[in-house]
Amino acid sequence: MRNQKRSQSFVLLATVSAAAVSALQGLPSAAVAAETTAAPIEEILVTSRRRSETLQDVPMAVNAFNAATIERAGIDRAENFIALTPNVHFIQTTNIGESQVHIRGVIQPRDTEPPFAYVLDGVLVPNPNAFNQEFVDIQQIEIIKGPIGSIYGRNAIGGAILVTTKKPSNTFEGMLKGGYEVEGEEYKLSGYVSGPVVEDKVFARITGSYTDRQGYYKNITLNDEEDPFQEAIVRGRVVIAASESVEFDITAGYADVDGHAFNFNNQTGGTPGFETGVDINDTSIPFSGNVRSFNNQKRYDATIKMDWTSDYGTLTMTGAYHKLDENMGGEGAVDLALFGLYPDPTPGDFFTDPSLFEGYGPTPRDGTQYQERNQKDTSFEIRFTSPDDRALRYIVGAYYIDFSREVVLNRAVDTGNGVVVPEPAPGPDSENPAVAVTWTDNDNKAYSLFGQLAYDVTEQLEASVAVRWDKEKRETTNLTPPEFTNNPSDSGLVRKSDFSDFQPRVSLRYLPNDDVSLYATYGEGFRSGGFNPLGSRDNIINIDGITDTTVQDAFDKETSKSAEIGFKSSLMDRKLSVNGAAFYTEVNNAHYFQFFPFSLSRVISIVDKNEIWGFEFDFTARLDEGWTFYGGFGYIDSEIKRNNEAPQTVGNTMPFTPEYTANVGMQYVYPLGNGMDMVTRVDYFRTGPIYFDTLNTPGTKRKPIDLVDARIGLDAENWSFTLWARNLFDENYNADGVVLVVPNVTVFNFVTKATPRTWGADITFRF
Repeated sequence: MRNQKRSQSFVLLATVSAAAVSALQGLPSAAVAAETTAAPIEEILVTSRRRSETLQDVPMAVNAFNAATIERAGIDRAENFIALTPNVHFIQTTNIGESQVHIRGVIQPRDTEPPFAYVLDGVLVPNPNAFNQEFVDIQQIEIIKGPIGSIYGRNAIGGAILVTTKKPSNTFEGMLKGGYEVEGEEYKLSGYVSGPVVEDKVFARITGSYTDRQGYYKNITLNDEEDPFQEAIVRGRVVIAASESVEFDITAGYADVDGHAFNFNNQTGGTPGFETGVDINDTSIPFSGNVRSFNNQKRYDATIKMDWTSDYGTLTMTGAYHKLDENMGGEGAVDLALFGLYPDPTPGDFFTDPSLFEGYGPTPRDGTQYQERNQKDTSFEIRFTSPDDRALRYIVGAYYIDFSREVVLNRAVDTGNGVVVPEPAPGPDSENPAVAVTWTDNDNKAYSLFGQLAYDVTEQLEASVAVRWDKEKRETTNLTPPEFTNNPSDSGLVRKSDFSDFQPRVSLRYLPNDDVSLYATYGEGFRSGGFNPLGSRDNIINIDGITDTTVQDAFDKETSKSAEIGFKSSLMDRKLSVNGAAFYTEVNNAHYFQFFPFSLSRVISIVDKNEIWGFEFDFTARLDEGWTFYGGFGYIDSEIKRNNEAPQTVGNTMPFTPEYTANVGMQYVYPLGNGMDMVTRVDYFRTGPIYFDTLNTPGTKRKPIDLVDARIGLDAENWSFTLWARNLFDENYNADGVVLVVPNVTVFNFVTKATPRTWGADITFRF
C-alpha cells in the first residue's frame, strides 16, 4: 500500500508540475504581470557544473544565496542557509566541530564521512569537522541536491555545498562589524581589508572574525555555564595577474576554537519523569554533570590555484593542504560498575534503580570520556575546461588526495580532577586512569579521473553526460595498548582495503521559451567504506550479547542511484521565479552509527537498502517596490527496505530524515532618503516530525518544530545597524538524539538541547 501510494503521488506530482509549466509557458510575461515598479530578481550565476551558468538554466536542483541575501538574512553559519533550503536538514551535535547535514534523506552518521562535498573557492575540503564555522566575507553559497559524485567525487553521494569568498581587486575596500547577543552574552567582531598591492597585477584581502560567548545553559552542579564558546578565524588571499592569460590565486587560513562537548541530557525509561518510557520532546532535564567539558580545535589551510586561459579553454591546477587538530573531554555516560570499579550495587541496578540513575549526572560513577580527531591532507587537481560559448562544451581532469586521521577514544575513572590527559591511554596511577581505550591511525589515498560533456542539440535542447572513476586505498593501524585489547597481539596490527566506484550522470535540459527550463537527470554517488575499531564484532557478541549481529570490523562502501525531473521558471518580467523537482533515490549499504553500551563499541553498521522519494519547490516574488516574498517546501518519504542487522526495522522511516521542511519569509526595503534604507525581514521555518533510530522506538519521534526569525535595521552607504532575533518565540526542543535500546531492560535517549531564543544587535562600517 505504501509503495502504491508513493508511485501514485510521484506520477501525480510529475503530471501536475508539467501541466503547470505548460500553462505558464503559454502566457506571455505581459499577460501575467501586473503593472509594478518592482525591480527584477537579480540573475545569479552558479558554478555547479564547474563552469559559469545562470541558476535558472543549470539542469539540477540548486539553491543559491548571493552576497546581498547573505548579509540581509544574517547568514553567518551553515545552519542559517540550510534552514532556507527545502529537503536539507542541519543538526548541531554536542561537539563543536561535529555537525550533521542530511540531504534528501541521505544521512550523515556520526564517526564517518559526510554525504556531501564541501568546496571552498573551488577546492575540496575533506574534513567534515571543518565545515561548521563562522562564514565571513562570503560572495555566494550554492547547495546542490542529489548525487553529484560524477563532478565532485568521493562523498558527494547526497550533493555538494559550494562556498565562494569575495575576491580582491583594484578596488580598495574594507568592513568592520561588531555585535552583541543578550541571552548567551556573546560578543562578536569581524571584518576585512582588500585592495591592490600592485595595481592591475597583485591584489590582497585579509579577513578575520572573533566570537566569545558565555553560554546559553547553566550547569546546576558546577554552578557555571554548560556551553561556553570562543572562535577566532583569520584568512588571507592573494591574487596575482601574472599575464593577460595566467592568474594565481593563493589563500592561507587559521582558526582556533575553544568550547564545550558532550552536553547531553540522559533520559532513561523507568526513571523519575520517564516511568512509562523516554520522550524526546521533553526538555525539562537540567544539566547536572560534575565534569567540566572542553572542545579544542585548531585548523590550518593553504591553497594555490593557477588558471591559464587561451582560445582553446582554461587549464586549472590546484594544490591544497589542510590540518585539523581537535580534542574534547567531559562527562561520561557509562556505569563504571561494568568494569568492577563500583562492586556494590551491581551494574544491572544502574539500568533499573532510579536512585542510581546516572549518565551525565552529578556523581563520579559515570566516569569521564575523551576523544582526539586529528587530520591532515594534501590534494592536487588538474582540469581543462573548454570555452563556454561553444555548442560542444567539455571538462576533463584528474584528482589525488593523501590524508591521514588519528582517532583516540577513552573512558576513564572520575577521580574529581576532571579530564586529565597526559597521553591517550593514561595508566592506573594517573589522576584520570583509563578503563577502555580505542586508538587508531588511518592513512588514506584516493585517485580519480573525471570528465563532462554538454552539447546543444538545438537552441532549446541540451544533452549532457558526466563520468567519474574514484579509487580509495585505506589503511588503519591499531595503536591501542595491549592492556586495552581483547587480544594483545592485535596492538600494532595493520589492516588495508580498497574501495572504488564509477559514477555516471546524464541529463537533458529543454528550454521551451526564455522563461521556463525543464530538465531530467539520472546520477550515482558513493561514499567510501572503512574500518570499525578492531575487535568490535567480538565485543558486541561476547559482551553485549548480540550474537546475531551483522556488524563487522570493517564496512563496505555506500552507493546511491537517483532520478529527478524538475522545472525552473522566471516569470512576470523576472519578478517571479518558481522552481520545483521530484526525485527518487535508492541507497544501498547505507552507513549508520550505533553505540553498544556494555562493550562501549562505537561502530558503523549497515542498513542494506533505503528507498527515498520526494518533491520540493521554492519561489521568490517581487510584486511591488521594496517587497520581496520567498519560500520553499520539501517532502521526503524514506523507507527502510532491507536491514539484516535489525530485520524488524523494515518498513520504518530512516532516521534523521524530517518528513517535510518548509519556510516562508518576507523582506521589505523602505527608502528613507539621503541614501538610507530601512530593512525589515521575517522568516518562518517548520521542520516536520523526525525519528532518531531505525527502530522508530516509541518516545523518540520528535514533533514538528516551528521557528521564527526577525530582523529590522538601517542600511546606509557606509554603515548599517540591525536588531535581530532568532527563534523569536523561544521554542524549546531537542536538536539531536542518540537512542540506545538495551533489550529486556530499558531505553536510553541521550538528547541535545537546541539553541534557545537569541537576540541582539549588529553594527557595520564599510569603507
